[in-house]
Amino acid sequence: MAQAKYVVTINDDGTLATESLEAGEGIIRQASTFDIYQTSKELVSEIEQLLLADRIAKAVVAQMQPVDPSAEIRSKIIDVLSDRGIKPTVN
Repeated sequence: MAQAKYVVTINDDGTLATESLEAGEGIIRQASTFDIYQTSKELVSEIEQLLLADRIAKAVVAQMQPVDPSAEIRSKIIDVLSDRGIKPTVN
C-alpha cells in the first residue's frame, strides 16, 4: 500500500509535468503539491549524495592503481627540467 503516487513526465521539448494519481487500489490518498515538492527535493538530495559518493570512489580507486614506473620517472625528469627553466617537448 502506498501513501500517495504521482507521475513525472519529460516532454519532447524538455519540460516536465507532474500528475497526481487518485486514491484507489494500492493508494491511500492523492498526492498534494507539497507531497510532490517534498519528495522531489528528497530525491534530488539522495541523487546528489550518490553522485558525490561515486566521484569519491572513483578518486580512491584511481589513487590505488599501480603507478607505471617509467611514467613516474618521466614525470620527475620533466619536473626537474622545468625547475631549471627547460621546457622539454612532450610526445
